[in-house]
Amino acid sequence: MSIEALDTEHFIRGYDCGYGGPLKPFSLANFFQEAAGEHAAKLGIGMDALFSLGRTWMLSRIDIGIERLPLTGDRVVVRTWPFGTERVFAMRCMELLDSQGRRMAGALYNYFIYDIENGRPLRPERILDPDLKVDRPLPYADLSPGLHEPGLFPVELSGKPEDSGWRSAFGLDVSPYHIDNNGHVNNAHFVNWLCDAVPPEERGSGQARRIKVDFVSEAKRGERLVACWRKNELGDFHSIILRESQVVARALTRWE
Repeated sequence: MSIEALDTEHFIRGYDCGYGGPLKPFSLANFFQEAAGEHAAKLGIGMDALFSLGRTWMLSRIDIGIERLPLTGDRVVVRTWPFGTERVFAMRCMELLDSQGRRMAGALYNYFIYDIENGRPLRPERILDPDLKVDRPLPYADLSPGLHEPGLFPVELSGKPEDSGWRSAFGLDVSPYHIDNNGHVNNAHFVNWLCDAVPPEERGSGQARRIKVDFVSEAKRGERLVACWRKNELGDFHSIILRESQVVARALTRWE
């Protein structure tokens, strides 16, 4: 099977940027997930195809590197390609290119193929064609999804987040707007909340350079969530989304 990367063109609107600034992380995450979904469908492994087999895609973790971001009125290309499998993950690369073909951002996404009835991930190499990948390098060699540092991102918090050095940012209620085809909060909203948890005055110029996210647990309509943040000794930021004391998503972000 000969697989090619998929390119999709976008014209950047004001609402993609928050009017005045560069492309928002929320918009970047949406561009990436839409391109991934479109390419998977073209390859015969999209959501509808998996649903018919009692399966679905679930995004587990992402690592996004950013050099610069487009402004309102710019034209860009999102490029995506499957990157093979590793353990329980099916991997996919993303790139954001300017109108001259120069890379602006790149990412590696790790997905589960999830058995809906049994409620567990399946081994992707037993389901996907082994040739279902493109022989291209990672957008950036150091892309490595997953926040493995012990103790930095607990699954549960005992007591108030402030007792563990976390600062509360805001609370929110999950609404129908936030829900995707799997019946839970879409990944782009988590990216948005985790980035927004870092106060604007802490972000330097406000330009995100790295966004690493682990999607730990589902969040569903009607649930109350709280976003918290803290700064580490290297000047990067940790942020978490809590449901009561349980961490449902966590991130490391770098700004300049």
